[in-house]
Amino acid sequence: MKTGSSLKPISLIERILRLIYPAKCMVCDLILMEDSPAFLCDPCKKGLKRYGRGFCRIAELTEIDGLFAAFNYLDGIETAIHAFKFKNQPKLSETISRLLYEELNKHGNTPDFDYIVPVPMHPRKKRQRGYNQSELIAKQLGRYLNKEVRTDILRKIRYTRSQSRLKRRDRIYNLEGAFSVSPDAFIEGKRILLVDDVLTTGTTINNCAKILRERGVFFIYGIVIAIAEK
Repeated sequence: MKTGSSLKPISLIERILRLIYPAKCMVCDLILMEDSPAFLCDPCKKGLKRYGRGFCRIAELTEIDGLFAAFNYLDGIETAIHAFKFKNQPKLSETISRLLYEELNKHGNTPDFDYIVPVPMHPRKKRQRGYNQSELIAKQLGRYLNKEVRTDILRKIRYTRSQSRLKRRDRIYNLEGAFSVSPDAFIEGKRILLVDDVLTTGTTINNCAKILRERGVFFIYGIVIAIAEK
């Protein structure tokens, strides 16, 4: 895999702002140097629990041809993802996606694919949060991997309850009819990399893959920041 670009250096204006509002580590809240491009201190980065595998098949993900996870959903990365999603910190997408890319680049079995597609968010929820975290990660990955990011293929058409507190059977029922493929999407025979933030039961990403498969997508892979192992 080709090495992508590194984190962009911060601008002079942002450096000045950091003198007034210091940047902090997204895990431990340590105040960082004003020229630090990442929201992560070195000790916390070293302490993140790597998943340590390349793309692999997972039995429960019947529609996914291979999944890559960078970390176990524990401790530091759990704290960072929670801040990214629920504390209005979209700026963390650059640091988190860079971590994801660095782990991906350690393994030599990355499959080829045509498009990067983020798991979509319902428009109402996106308005409430202000952004779709999976979309932000997908766009950063597209820059690193030099691949086209398509946000027009998958749509979430039904507002659903949060999956986080539901049992597996309830998660499946909760997502019935929730996603659709755009009627204008020409994806037959394509290879797609689906991007999500965290894999728990895998219901969401598998559901998305299923409807893509029904529209003729040839290979479907998945990539997540972290996996919550049972």
